[in-house]
Amino acid sequence: MLSFLPAPLLFIINSLLIAINVILIATPILILGIVKIILPFDFILRLVDNCNYYLYKVWVINNRMLMALTNDIKWHITGDDIPSTRKTCIVMSNHISWLDILFICSVYGGRIPITKFFMKQNLIYIPFVGLACYTLGMPFLRRYPKEKLLKNPALRTKDVETTKKVCKDLIKYPSSLINFCEGTRFTPEKAKKAKSTYRHLMPPKAASLGVALTEIYDEVEYIFNNTFYYPENSKGAFMDMMFGKIKDVYVNIEIIEKNDRLRGNYLEDKTFKHDFTMYLRELWEKKDQLLDEMEADYRSQKENK
Repeated sequence: MLSFLPAPLLFIINSLLIAINVILIATPILILGIVKIILPFDFILRLVDNCNYYLYKVWVINNRMLMALTNDIKWHITGDDIPSTRKTCIVMSNHISWLDILFICSVYGGRIPITKFFMKQNLIYIPFVGLACYTLGMPFLRRYPKEKLLKNPALRTKDVETTKKVCKDLIKYPSSLINFCEGTRFTPEKAKKAKSTYRHLMPPKAASLGVALTEIYDEVEYIFNNTFYYPENSKGAFMDMMFGKIKDVYVNIEIIEKNDRLRGNYLEDKTFKHDFTMYLRELWEKKDQLLDEMEADYRSQKENK
């Protein structure tokens, strides 16, 4: 709608609207967080959880409107239809940009419970956003340098303990756990350094997803597998959105049927751990092929214009 405006002006508009949206949604979430601390009764906690769910839906709607207002986005959505549910879900996805988070929320459109992401510990210090995410129960992971891990090997289990705690909360207060299995955003440089065997992806890390499924497999209603592709915005996609430059967004949604290869004890059963890791790699091979198809489709459409 406003994508015809100069990029610097769109950046200002987006900055203002994003800030207003964050403040409007984060403020009541923070207030509800204080209520949880003062009145930690079960019925109060459930009431706060319901309020947060609707605040989350408003945040999703506002973000979709904001992106549609300042970016001329052409969506290419394929795969399975997204069912509506209030039960616990797991969403795995490749990771291109911070924008993935907004796009996941936009694509699912509030049809699944409030999304929770594994976040780096230092993000908690972002004004409003960090505290709001903490109040919502987002899991924060702390990355330790190798030197510190060598001095204190016990730190290696910290992320596992965090994942277990989050899973217990997911059982009590159903949410959608988002897992970027690659552990970091994809870049050709990172992929080369990691000796990735994929063209478009980093090697998947099975630990956090494996632990989560070990803890809550029976409570999970849907397991979604997302594949995102931004042909013109693979680098700096978030800033491109701020400047109104997002064009084509490809996303495939696959509902993974619950099966024996997903059910087991990742930490204690070595056979299951190996089988699950191989299963995840197989999914990533298919995802890489799908990204090849998306790339070919985009090039074909561009040539036919």
